[in-house]
Formats: sequence, C-alpha cells, structure tokens
Amino acid sequence: MKALFLARKDISSFFHSWLGVLVYSLFIVMTGAFFFLLLSGYQRLSLEIARGSVPDIQHVSLTQFIFGAFFMNLGTLFTLLVPILSMRAFSEEHKHQTLELLFTYPLSDYDIVAGKFAGLVWFLFLLILPSAGYIGFLHWTGVRLDWGMLAAGYAGLLMLGASYLALGLFVSALTDNPVVTAMMTFGALIVLNGLDWISSSLEGPLAHLVQFFSPLGHFRDFTLGVIDLGHLLYFLFFCLYFLFLTLRVIETRNWKG
Repeated sequence: MKALFLARKDISSFFHSWLGVLVYSLFIVMTGAFFFLLLSGYQRLSLEIARGSVPDIQHVSLTQFIFGAFFMNLGTLFTLLVPILSMRAFSEEHKHQTLELLFTYPLSDYDIVAGKFAGLVWFLFLLILPSAGYIGFLHWTGVRLDWGMLAAGYAGLLMLGASYLALGLFVSALTDNPVVTAMMTFGALIVLNGLDWISSSLEGPLAHLVQFFSPLGHFRDFTLGVIDLGHLLYFLFFCLYFLFLTLRVIETRNWKG
C-alpha cells in the first residue's frame, strides 16, 4: 500500500508537469500517425491486389499487417520515451532536493523502489491505453480482428516497456543529473536493441546467443501473436535483475548518508 501511495504521487506529478503532458501528447500524435500510415498502406496494397498488380497474400491478415508493424514501431519508440520518463525517478528528485525528504518518509527501500517502478509502469500503461481506440474503430467498421494476436501484442508492449523502465530506474539511481540519466539510458537501450541487428548478420549458435540478450528479439514474437514461456521468463528476469540492482544502490546511498 505504501508503494502504491508513492506511485500515485509520481503519476500525479507527471500529469502536473509540462514534460509529462508534452510526452503524453506527442506519444498520442505519433501513435495516431503510425496507425494512419499503416492503415493507408494496407488499403493501397488491397487495391493493388484487386487490380492484379501484385500477387494476393492470403496468409497476411489486416491485424497482422497493421498491428504487427504498429507494435514494433511502438517498441522502437520506447527507446526514445523511456529515458525521458525514467530520468525523473531519482535524478529529478535529487535535482529539486526532494530525494532526502523522500527517505524520511515511513517507507522502506523496497517500498521506494517498488513505488517508483509502479508509477512508471502505470504511466506507460496510460500512454498505451488510448491506442485501443484504433482497435475499437476497426471493430466498429466491421473488420474481423485477431483478438489473440492483439492481446499478445499489448502484453509484449507492457513487458518490453517495463523492462526498459527497470533499466532506466537503475540508471536514475546511479546519477544525480537527469540529462546524464537520460543519455545513459538511451545509450544502453541502443546497445541492447543493436544486438538484434547484429545477430541477423551472424550465423549458428553465436547468432542465437547474441539475439538472446536483445529485448526486441524476444518482443518480436509477441507482435506475431506468439506467447512463448522463454520470452516471458526473459522479461521477468530482466525486470527483477535491474530492480534488484536499484535496490542495492538505494541501500548504499542510505548507508553512506
């Protein structure tokens, strides 16, 4: 309950800050642009198929064509979004000299880390939620949708975002400068996502090993409607590992204080 109190406090501060409102607004605009472009692309492809200009692609449904790419675009967008969100967690608190005050509250280190993480994931969920309106629009127009694929895609988005946020929270606990936090988190995510590209140029066991450490490599199956236990365990371990490191950093700061 204490962690949820802190999470609600952070959510409120997000929506009462110009940065939170700006990030939310830009995210809505960009997701709308992604959906419009993908929907237009599907319409053009359907028209070309009807004219016989291109062969019919029977195995690619509208849900897969639009939302498969839509989810991947959002996953890539998280690389830019998460550093901005996570830099507020601890670095921003220190900048405004409220971090010491936070440690005086009747909260354990676990409560602080759990509350900060829950607040970030909560905000991420609120960012993604409006995109469900695009599904409602297509359903209203009579389009047959693959609900299983959509559910898997959104589940994958939340796990990918939560993993990125856990990493960003850890980096935020390491430094007192929000800008440095954002840059370090962005650099780490670029490296992790680059592993997916590097693995495509490799072969054999080495390619599988490199791809294993890439979050995007595990996320891609979710966008295709595939939920694999191995991917679930990867994201779970990723989150727990960086949350554990964050907790150790917070404990060290308190010990030094």
